[in-house]
Amino acid sequence: MRFPAIRCCFIILLIWLPMQAMAWNWRTKISLHVKNKTLSEVCRLLEQRYDIHFSYSRDILQMEQVVSIDVDHVPLKKVVERIFESKGITCKKVGDQIVLSAYRSTHRTINGYVQDSRTGEKLIGATVAVPRFKSGTVTNEYGFYSITLPKDTCSLLISFIGYEQQQLKLQETDKNKQLTFQLNPSNTLKEVEVTDDGIPLQEQTQMSKVGIALKEVKAMPKLLGESDVIRTIQSLPGISAGGDGASSLHVRGGSPDQNLVLMDGTPVYNSTHIFGIFSVFNPALIKNVDLYKGAFPARYGGRLSSVVDIAMKDGDMKKYHGEVSIGFLAAKFMVEGPIFKNKTSFVITGRRTYADLIAGPVFADQLDLGEGGRLFAYFYDANIKINHIFSPKDRMYLSAYGGQDNFRMRKRPLLENPKDYDEQLDFQLGWGNQVYSLRWNHIFNPKLFSNVSTGYSQYFFLTDYSYLFNTKDSSEVDDWYGKYFSKIHDGTFKVDFDYRPSPRHSARFGLHAITHIFEPGITQFRNKSRTETPTLDTTYNKEYTTSLELMLYGEDDWKLTDSLYVNVGLHASTFMVFPKTYVSLQPRIGMRYVLPRNWAMKLSYTHMAQYIHLLTNSTNYLPTDLWVPSTDKVRPMTSKQAAFGLGKTSNNKAWEMSAEVYYKSMRNVIEYVDNYDNFQSATKQWDEKVIMGDGWSYGTELLIQKKKGSFTGWIGYTWAHSQRRFPNVNNGEAFPYKYDRRHDLEVTLMKKFKKHWEIAASWEYTSGLPLTLPTSSYESIDNGSPFDPPPLETGKPVDYVNQRYNLRMKEMHRLDLSFTYSWQRRRVKNAFNLSLYNAYNRRNPYFYYYSYNKDSGKRELTEFSILPVLPSLTYTLSF
Repeated sequence: MRFPAIRCCFIILLIWLPMQAMAWNWRTKISLHVKNKTLSEVCRLLEQRYDIHFSYSRDILQMEQVVSIDVDHVPLKKVVERIFESKGITCKKVGDQIVLSAYRSTHRTINGYVQDSRTGEKLIGATVAVPRFKSGTVTNEYGFYSITLPKDTCSLLISFIGYEQQQLKLQETDKNKQLTFQLNPSNTLKEVEVTDDGIPLQEQTQMSKVGIALKEVKAMPKLLGESDVIRTIQSLPGISAGGDGASSLHVRGGSPDQNLVLMDGTPVYNSTHIFGIFSVFNPALIKNVDLYKGAFPARYGGRLSSVVDIAMKDGDMKKYHGEVSIGFLAAKFMVEGPIFKNKTSFVITGRRTYADLIAGPVFADQLDLGEGGRLFAYFYDANIKINHIFSPKDRMYLSAYGGQDNFRMRKRPLLENPKDYDEQLDFQLGWGNQVYSLRWNHIFNPKLFSNVSTGYSQYFFLTDYSYLFNTKDSSEVDDWYGKYFSKIHDGTFKVDFDYRPSPRHSARFGLHAITHIFEPGITQFRNKSRTETPTLDTTYNKEYTTSLELMLYGEDDWKLTDSLYVNVGLHASTFMVFPKTYVSLQPRIGMRYVLPRNWAMKLSYTHMAQYIHLLTNSTNYLPTDLWVPSTDKVRPMTSKQAAFGLGKTSNNKAWEMSAEVYYKSMRNVIEYVDNYDNFQSATKQWDEKVIMGDGWSYGTELLIQKKKGSFTGWIGYTWAHSQRRFPNVNNGEAFPYKYDRRHDLEVTLMKKFKKHWEIAASWEYTSGLPLTLPTSSYESIDNGSPFDPPPLETGKPVDYVNQRYNLRMKEMHRLDLSFTYSWQRRRVKNAFNLSLYNAYNRRNPYFYYYSYNKDSGKRELTEFSILPVLPSLTYTLSF
């Protein structure tokens, strides 16, 4: 009896134990309804209901965290993972227990800034690389970086052109780190370089972009003693100037108003001084320049053709420095240093031309302006910037710019018999910019960086003209007065985020708001002579037009595979101007496929919209700027651009080669109607004086650069075609754009000799610009309009033009040379620069006009050139 009883108990035990072991499993479906319960309370509840046992350490895990969950008939594994993994706790089934432990990450994030060790200046485009995985990242426009990498990564390599590389060995740790890298300037670096963010061309998904180094700007040949960043940009493929010596930008068949020019993130509406000879950017203050000709990132909007993003210096955080430069035409200075060491810094610059003080009296005599006559022609500008570090996560910048151009001529000629009559002439032309910005940087966490900024930009243009002729007995009186004035104000607010969640993604998103206030031209015109002249209605010109532009964007630089990278983005914008609202969705996409032997293939497509327009008098080459908004009658301009390119970097990274082809279509481009002049009539609204049409351009761009060594430079070639078409203009047929150039060849070479000498040469060849000339003429039969100065006289020839831009000017070519000798004595650096602009004195045409030859009695076509060979000598002292 004893053995059967034991056998029975043993059988029951064998049956009972598996049943207990199988009382629950991960697939067991449970229901759980809890709200604001701690993790320890949830564990006890599950143990009571489903006989589940949890094992954990209260010293390691935070079990007092609160959780809420509401599920019915859901597998146990999903419920447990949902509860605990969101709290940083992992779950593992061991026997009949669920073991809870802290989540152990396999990755960590290193973030911070890269800066100059001497000055504390943040370095834009510095590379933070992981040599082991052949990957890395670059710093953004504020010098910030963030990189997520495996914990067993042993080292980082930090580099920036012109600085010594720095290698950091990492210890395996569970914690993220904020590290600021201090790079030392290289004392042995001899080359002058043009670079695209300091990383090889084939490793950039972004195409149609060029970064320009400050050293390269300063090494270029100078015009009248001044280095100029815009002139340097003009030497690159796909970009041309409006005329000989001009600093306007025409990018891939676009017009100057289609360029978004930014100074520390705030738009600048006219970036030129002295009719385009210089730009408003003082080279002593420039820190970084990024040029986008296409493939625009989604964070940029509001223009069709290009983005020129210029960052100015923040100021030395550690020591005081300065620079004084005296040239042929202008003098300038720059001072920077700490207000509170390693905490607050400042930088101040100023610049003014003094040709009016020296050459004004000479020109007044040559122009026969008389004893009381004077000639003034000058510009000035000034910058100030202050930045302050509140904490490792917070930094603020305040910057301001003001500049103005003035050209004044007063004529008081010597009269043969002043008792018989009096004659006086006064003319004034001026324009200027004011730009202010306030920016706040904040690091939310190792992967998320933000910038909040507000800014103000103002541009004005003024023309003032008066002429008086009066006889003593008032038998003949001619008294003319004309004034034209326009202005635009912008108030901006931006919130931008830079988010780098993983090595495969780098995202940006944000919101921009711009308030535009337009004063679209105040025109006054009168004639007090005996001839009766109708009074002009200028009432509408005193009105302001206000509009609001809102932009929302997002973009992601995404690594799909080791060879395929894409950048996808969307820019959404709306423009509100009474009584109309416009909305635009603008997709942006770029792709890079890495090929063998350091080659890369790139594709891009961008859609852009522009809500503001620039009207310029087409009858002369002097500026008559009128910025106007889109209205219910004038729609926004839009463009679509597609591009394909190949890029390659040599193994030693000394050479880069790129080739791109593009096609761009534009809609709703506007222009004045034929023969319209700003001073002709003020009786109509401006949007009744313009017509809308279409434009398109296409071309090929080739660029070869040598970037290392004592001998550097580049060769760029552009073949391009740009056309416009407007209803009722040129019989509705397409015609070349005003600045259409078929061929453009640029060669720039720079050579350094030992310690003291540096030579630079730049040669340019371009096809001639389109030109409209009459094909025949006939005699007038009446006096025309009193507003057509000077009035037509009966019998005078009137020109007949069969089509717009029916001829071309002759080709333009020019050689510029620069010789620089520099030396240093203690802490003071000295440099003399001799530059020759147009070294072989090529008389390039600026415009053509008809003149009357008294000998032949016929009109002759006359070519007008403005810039012969121009030598200049500049002395620069730095301390």
